[in-house]
Amino acid sequence: MDKTVERKSLKLTFLKMKESRWMDRLLPVGILVLLVLFFAIMTEGRFVSSKNLKIVLDQALVIATVATGASFIFASGNVNIAMGAGTALTATIAAKVFLATQSVATMIGVSLVFGVILLYLCALLSTVFKVRVMFVTIVMMVLLANIKNQILGGETLTIPYGVIASLQKNNVPYIIFGFFFLFCYIIFHHTAVGRSIKSIGSNIVASEQTGISRDKWLTVAFIIAGIGVGFGAVLAIIRSGSITQNTVSSMNMDCMLAIVLGGMPVYGGSRSRTYAALVGALTVQVLNNGLLMIGVDSMVLQGVRGVLFLVLVLIGSERPELLPARE
Repeated sequence: MDKTVERKSLKLTFLKMKESRWMDRLLPVGILVLLVLFFAIMTEGRFVSSKNLKIVLDQALVIATVATGASFIFASGNVNIAMGAGTALTATIAAKVFLATQSVATMIGVSLVFGVILLYLCALLSTVFKVRVMFVTIVMMVLLANIKNQILGGETLTIPYGVIASLQKNNVPYIIFGFFFLFCYIIFHHTAVGRSIKSIGSNIVASEQTGISRDKWLTVAFIIAGIGVGFGAVLAIIRSGSITQNTVSSMNMDCMLAIVLGGMPVYGGSRSRTYAALVGALTVQVLNNGLLMIGVDSMVLQGVRGVLFLVLVLIGSERPELLPARE
């Protein structure tokens, strides 16, 4: 009897900790700090050198930009796994446009428009034909990847070094991310757009009964995610200076892992936060960079990331008490 009472008490304590908003906010940051300290010790300080930290930050910006936009879709209780393929195809189109026009402004404009069109198409297929977002994006992921491969063939699209160096020197990637992150933060946390999207993720039946249209706000979520894809594609070009078959090849996993690691509930809803994407993106890149620095094979690294994602999803998949499921 005593053991049963003790187990119930421990379970209750765990549930209270899990439901604590402070735990939601501080745990992801704590994991990030612990990882930095761990890799700093394992690499005898090389990991926390200013040069390496800048590399980590620059790499995280692309993931953070795409994941910040994707957080709107996650908040609605849906998962889009075509973000990586969409970013890769958009980057390919944008690079082609730059090479044809030699205009950075045109490249950015085309990238934004194309990213929005791709994600709007995903929303349209889901809302018009009443197909789950995940099923639609699985098909889109394969389709967009094949289109990108056909456009590229075996070619590498290379942007002139002088252009890339100038954009990096003027901190254009940081300006783009800062603008987009501030835009998303305000929209998500301080407007009816964010409240409506989170309401759908919390309880789609109740939200529709109060006049919140699932189709309308899901479409808005995809459009904002499309802007993130457009900006992310530009940052990927600036980061690498070229587009190949392997450009942002791991973006799907990186994006989902970043959102979950940042503390975003996998079921969406009121506890969703845009800044989870930034914390999670930094954690993903710290993990990637740190494991490679201590000599972990890249194939093992992918396995570690996959296992970590599954564990986090399983931990976070249980919905809070009294929160209805979507089915």
